[in-house]
Amino acid sequence: MVRRILSVLIFISVLACSLQSGEIPTLEVGQDFVDSNVRLIVLDTLDLELSTFKFDSINTSASDRLLFGRFEDTYFGKVQASAYLELIAVVTENNIQPYDIPTDAELDSVALILGYDDYFYQDTTTTLQINVHSLLEEVIPEEDIFYNTSTLEFDSIPITSKTFFPEPFDEDSLHISIPFEFGLELFAKIQENEINDNEDLRDNLPGLALLPNENDNGSIIGFSRNQESTYLRFFYSVPGALEDEEEVLDLVINPSTSAPVAFHNVQAEAQDTVLGGLIEQEVELKSEDANDLSYIQSGTGFATKVTFPNIKSLYDIPGTGTILSALLQIKPLSASVTNETPLRDSLNISVIDVNNVISRELVAGAGLVRGVLIGEDEEFGTVLYEVPVGIFLDEKLTEQPETEDALVLFNENFNETVNRVVLQGEGNSDFRARIIITYAIYDE
Repeated sequence: MVRRILSVLIFISVLACSLQSGEIPTLEVGQDFVDSNVRLIVLDTLDLELSTFKFDSINTSASDRLLFGRFEDTYFGKVQASAYLELIAVVTENNIQPYDIPTDAELDSVALILGYDDYFYQDTTTTLQINVHSLLEEVIPEEDIFYNTSTLEFDSIPITSKTFFPEPFDEDSLHISIPFEFGLELFAKIQENEINDNEDLRDNLPGLALLPNENDNGSIIGFSRNQESTYLRFFYSVPGALEDEEEVLDLVINPSTSAPVAFHNVQAEAQDTVLGGLIEQEVELKSEDANDLSYIQSGTGFATKVTFPNIKSLYDIPGTGTILSALLQIKPLSASVTNETPLRDSLNISVIDVNNVISRELVAGAGLVRGVLIGEDEEFGTVLYEVPVGIFLDEKLTEQPETEDALVLFNENFNETVNRVVLQGEGNSDFRARIIITYAIYDE
């Protein structure tokens, strides 16, 4: 008896490794193994339910990028990103103190340089308008974090505005000329020792807000927070110095503090879409009530929830069994994929509780579980996301007491992109979302 159990366990272990590497045995459903009481069954009829919900908030002050722009989307409505940032001066490499500007120095010009970080989404062939505003309050969060829903008070009249074509690959930065009068006022206060340090600067210029035009319909792009890429630069000259020698004073996003000093606000005005009712995190929209579709969008907080309501019906199968593998297959809606809205190669997977709050990441072996896009390079293949969920289903089979935990699917870089995915639900006539379970039965 001990030898028989050991043989079964060895077989299951070997088969599980084979399944994980993609080498699924070519067995007919229900076929018996020779000289063994183990039977392998492949099931794809267990119920699953997809629904969409929206996270109340996402931490965007932890992002290394600042999002800016606006576009209108068929599925998510009007999507807009605005950036907020604090500026300080830093000591230069040659140890020149930034606020030690000679009293006879003359300001030549001022420019805001926003370094592209190569990220963009939607149509960059359409112009955007960037409006640069002075903040009226310091960049200090109430709860040590700024979220995608956070805002700060700013002067309603912009310092300047610029209409431009985003060129995140052809150019390294966006150059915005700042009115001379605005720059001169700050420059003079530094010369006259009214601004001697960063705290004095905050009192005079708490920061900047970068807002898109409310009628723009183009793209959202990423700007770098790195001090070598993004800065407010004062060009000045000193009488008596070499004619071709121009000095600069750079105000940058503080690179050394652990406190939030910059963030982006990202919102989707989805009132006129099927997602309009998702205003609280606990509210869900079942795919069957959304044209058999489910939705994901980074930045704005939309995510897809997956539940397996009758997973314990596996116990109705005679004999003792175990899950060898479980693969969730979901097809992106073909009509939603364009050159401007490409699919990501993978999806993040986490476990959420009954209130749709993430409780933990899903781990298998030494790594995190990810959903993987397959079939994209095949000429006539079906493009799918495949998600290995065997670990989670095995937990659901044995958990005591029972919980209403579920899985949530969302994009990577959820706090610093606006990529979206439209998924076909479990009742879709083209391709229904499904779970394929390989189940080994022994001791019938």
